[in-house]
Amino acid sequence: MKANDIIKTIRNFCPESLAYPWDNVGLLCGDENKEVKKVFITLDTNINTVKEAVSKNADMIISHHPILLGGIKRIDYNTSTGQMIKLLIENNIPVFAAHTNMDTAKGGINDRLAEMFKLKNIEILEQHTDDTSAGLGRIGKLNKSVSFDEFSKLCGKILNTTVRASGDFNTEITTVAVASGSCSEVIPTAIEKGADVIVTGDLKYHNTIDMTEGGICIVDAGHYPTEICVIDIFADILKDADIEIIKSENTDIFKFV
Repeated sequence: MKANDIIKTIRNFCPESLAYPWDNVGLLCGDENKEVKKVFITLDTNINTVKEAVSKNADMIISHHPILLGGIKRIDYNTSTGQMIKLLIENNIPVFAAHTNMDTAKGGINDRLAEMFKLKNIEILEQHTDDTSAGLGRIGKLNKSVSFDEFSKLCGKILNTTVRASGDFNTEITTVAVASGSCSEVIPTAIEKGADVIVTGDLKYHNTIDMTEGGICIVDAGHYPTEICVIDIFADILKDADIEIIKSENTDIFKFV
């Protein structure tokens, strides 16, 4: 099938209209008319994952994180970005990214996180388009309340990582907000909506102090652990397509030592 047929399938799930204005989503490199037999799905597209895709004879890359998000003014083959672009062009590999549109879409990353935490009575944390079924973050209830200490340990198990937790560890947790990746900006909204805790990533020290003083507990589970589920989401979206799906071995940039 053609790359464009695969793109249409993903766009039906998470249209680019759901992306934030600053984002860089869609077909970012390559030919949408290319015939595709093997699709490589990944959280990140960088020099390492592109090398992996080439080594596995992938015809196309579907990525959560976009390439060239900050923009570049020159393609220098002495840089990792330049090497990545060179490899993509030499091997005729189109790259399609679904970023904040996948974060916000119904059934996307934040819904998957809410499902992983077995939340009920789920609502969207922050809506930014006219689509009432989509938005950033989710908030819902646990089946039974647990202490923040217990909840923090549960987060590590669910997301298969080591977490940083801040707040009163004796707090009873009933209402949970989740926000994939780097979403500290939605913490005030989580507080307004009555969350006892928010699970997100990439939190700054002083911001965390300010927020926990506002009464909310915070779990910084990291960017990668809260978004790596996107590989399975892409695979689910494309499961009926007449293609071979290759899941990237994409690992976390951070190691706990």
